[in-house]
Amino acid sequence: MTFLDRMADLAESWWEATATATPPTAPAPGHRELMRQVAAAVALRVVRPEVGGADPSRLVVAEEVAARLAALQGADGLFSSDGNLHSPPDSAFAINDLGATIAVIDAADDPALAPLRRRLLEIGERALPALLAGGVHTPNHRWEIASALVRLRALDERAVQRAEQWLAEGVDVDADGLYSERSANYAAFVSNPSLLVLAEALVRPDLVEVVHRNLHAQLVLTDADGVVETVFSRRQDQDGAIPLSAFHTQLRRFALAGCETCAAGAEVSEPRTPELAVGALLEIVQEPTLGAELPPLERWPETDVVRHFPGVGLLVHQHGGVRTVVYGGSDVPHVNRIGSGLAGNPTFLRFRAGDAVIRSLRLSRVMFGLGPFRSEGLVVDDGVAHLHERAAARYYQPLPVASHQPDGGYRLTDDGRFQASMAFGERAHDEVELVTDVAVRPGPDGVEVEVTAAGVDTGWSLEIALGEGTVTGAAEVAPEVYRPLSGVVELRKGRDAVVIETSVGSGADVAGWYDPGEAYTFLGGTDALAGPRLYLTGTTPGTWTLTLRRA
Repeated sequence: MTFLDRMADLAESWWEATATATPPTAPAPGHRELMRQVAAAVALRVVRPEVGGADPSRLVVAEEVAARLAALQGADGLFSSDGNLHSPPDSAFAINDLGATIAVIDAADDPALAPLRRRLLEIGERALPALLAGGVHTPNHRWEIASALVRLRALDERAVQRAEQWLAEGVDVDADGLYSERSANYAAFVSNPSLLVLAEALVRPDLVEVVHRNLHAQLVLTDADGVVETVFSRRQDQDGAIPLSAFHTQLRRFALAGCETCAAGAEVSEPRTPELAVGALLEIVQEPTLGAELPPLERWPETDVVRHFPGVGLLVHQHGGVRTVVYGGSDVPHVNRIGSGLAGNPTFLRFRAGDAVIRSLRLSRVMFGLGPFRSEGLVVDDGVAHLHERAAARYYQPLPVASHQPDGGYRLTDDGRFQASMAFGERAHDEVELVTDVAVRPGPDGVEVEVTAAGVDTGWSLEIALGEGTVTGAAEVAPEVYRPLSGVVELRKGRDAVVIETSVGSGADVAGWYDPGEAYTFLGGTDALAGPRLYLTGTTPGTWTLTLRRA
């Protein structure tokens, strides 16, 4: 069975589950899903004419879905979704699929598709003026709108000018090939595909190279389970998991052009889910050469990796089946807040030995509700990763007489932790600080973590989030909460195991804890991890060590 057939089979199942079998109680699909249903119907008809041609029911349903899509379009030609009202960029997601679908219909030269084409063209014509004039609010939106514009360029010559106006800002990619949002999700589904469309339409080979560099970075960031690292992301996926298969057709493109690194990635990332297969099928019908069989690999690329990504504060160290990821690129220490669009994940290390996985290390402390340790940066020196943070809180002195207000009404100001009508900036203050330095020494069989804390006397807790497996050397003191019985704990899954050794005493009478910080708790929220967790606790100041190694 060919790659095209495999994707078509999965796309068939997606079509049946979404377009023809939506439960009455399910939420009504939005404009993006409706347009994807129409695009899938057209793609399936093109690649399987014996199905789509003999039975017109799919086209009938597609025309009905297109009518529902048109009904969602506002008077200004825009769609709304997820609180983004009359949104040019959200509309552009659907318009990109719409433009691609019209191109496929034109290439198919199938008279039965003409009514559907007319309906789609009407939707595009109504949307185009707003896309020509509308704005954005995230970096990737620029490329999504520009891509939609060039797909509709036959309708208005100004479309290309507007697309080039967005591109003139420069693509937000660093020297390692990572975009400013640091998001694998948006790289896979927005920036990379949009830039490839723009590269072809505007004859911009430099944009192709941007995508190629990004793919090489994503491959380094992919673990043995085929999951791309997202701990450093500034978007919603910083706490999630993005499969390498989301990049498959992009990898496939460069593999077919002769890139062995991308060929190796494509070899192990074929989509297995209907949702991803639909996207792959849509690309193949637009560009049939993408469906060609992958070239055989003459050699598998080197799997041992030491890669420092300075732009995002990440170090990847991999030798054999042992992989260490160190992270110190949080935005939170620099802006003093948690917020949408900021990298805020407090995980500073991940480790795996084969199938035995340490999902996360997070360091909490009792420190004025400031939350867990988040490094101010990552410095790599002679193979050692250094993380550093200075956390401080202030006690304020009385206001100088010149600042007194007879009515006691002082400015509402922010001191970095909270807000109060205290005119903080006009007061002298005393600081209480905690300085934390972490040295991480990755090696071929494990990693040593040395933590030094100086400053205030307080308590700390190291949370070690465990992957699947059997835990020995620890007591389960609460559901999925473990404390070490001695200085050595083992997590074993199948033939693989991670040994956890520490210089910290057992403290078996303490259950352990994780404090997300007042930024979460005052709203009743948390960023805490679920699943099995092992806790070490202690007090500052002092130095202690933790070693994770393959058994």
